[in-house]
Amino acid sequence: MSLLKRLRVVFVCLTLQVGVLAGVPMRPDDIRELMHQMNQPALAHVLPTEADEGDDPPAADEQERSS
Repeated sequence: MSLLKRLRVVFVCLTLQVGVLAGVPMRPDDIRELMHQMNQPALAHVLPTEADEGDDPPAADEQERSS
C-alpha cells in the first residue's frame, strides 16, 4: 500500500473518530460502505481533444462540400 493511500485511510479514520467524540451518530453499515468505496479504483475522466472527431456524423453542409 502506498504512503499516500495509507495517509488517506488514517485521515478518514481520524475524521470518523472526531465525529464519535463530538457525538455524531454513524451506523456501522455506513462506515463499512465508506471504507469499501475508498478501496474501489478511481475512474479518470478524459476530455476529448480537438483532433478527436468522436462518433458524431458529419454535418449536412460538410457532406455537400466533400461531394
